[in-house]
Amino acid sequence: MTSHPFEPAQIEAALGGRYSIGPEIAVGGQGVVFRATRNRRPDHTATNDVVALKLHFYPGQARRVQREITAMESLLHPSLARLIEHGYCDVALRHTRYIAYEFIEGLSLKQRLKIGGRLLESEVLPIGRDISAAIAALWSRRIVHGDIKPSNIMLRDTGEAVLIDLGILRCFEEDSAPRPLRPVDHFAPEQIRPWGTVGYFSPEQARGERLTCASDIFSLGVVMLECLQGRHPTNYDQRALAEGIQASGRGLDVSTGLLSVLDQMLSAIPRSRGRVTKLSGYFQMLQQRLEDEFARGAGTSRKARS
Repeated sequence: MTSHPFEPAQIEAALGGRYSIGPEIAVGGQGVVFRATRNRRPDHTATNDVVALKLHFYPGQARRVQREITAMESLLHPSLARLIEHGYCDVALRHTRYIAYEFIEGLSLKQRLKIGGRLLESEVLPIGRDISAAIAALWSRRIVHGDIKPSNIMLRDTGEAVLIDLGILRCFEEDSAPRPLRPVDHFAPEQIRPWGTVGYFSPEQARGERLTCASDIFSLGVVMLECLQGRHPTNYDQRALAEGIQASGRGLDVSTGLLSVLDQMLSAIPRSRGRVTKLSGYFQMLQQRLEDEFARGAGTSRKARS
């Protein structure tokens, strides 16, 4: 596991004893995340919040981190992890930005795939429903997540999916009215590649172009196809995604409705991927259709036995 300079005891002291630091959850390029319990709020009133506590490595990330915080302070959605607290503390001689999100009880989608292999259509549709709803909620604030992948999707014990880790989100700035919202550049010229994860970039993201929610839709399509196949559809080869891909023709035992929407989501042309505001409802409709077909089949089976 990647090393980092943050020791639990030092973090607890830096936060004035208000947090009890538990096990390390993840380490990445931006920082380290611990499971922790917040015992007291900043005003020292008692609480008992189980959180994912993220400490950022580099002061140079301040602008990006502030975008994440500003976005989540104004956005509350059941498919997005709730912001609990944020601030600064001094740990290991570092002036460090920290963010506490609600801790999602359950497995990451990455863990679920590793443990159980491919998912059934009835398991994939709720993921599509919930994560597309989260994408739509972010886009309502003109925000692109930019790193949708199995490790950034948590599956609650109750069955819902939650999108986490907004550390690389891209915000879109509003010009003076009445001109429309316009996207900012996705990445600075000095960067050698866009932020995110190879194998899940949309074609336009891999090219370093300006993004809309259509980029997140593409990445979600890759994730859903990976779930249905039990393996990544291109073995993480980003070049194989450059012209888009199709779910059709892969021998998947799923409905034609799901294949059709996945083919649309995985188009190389952003405007051909459909409206993000309609995706969640479409997945819910397909899920209801599956449940109705199962109920009819069960009823027929009972009649045959009687």
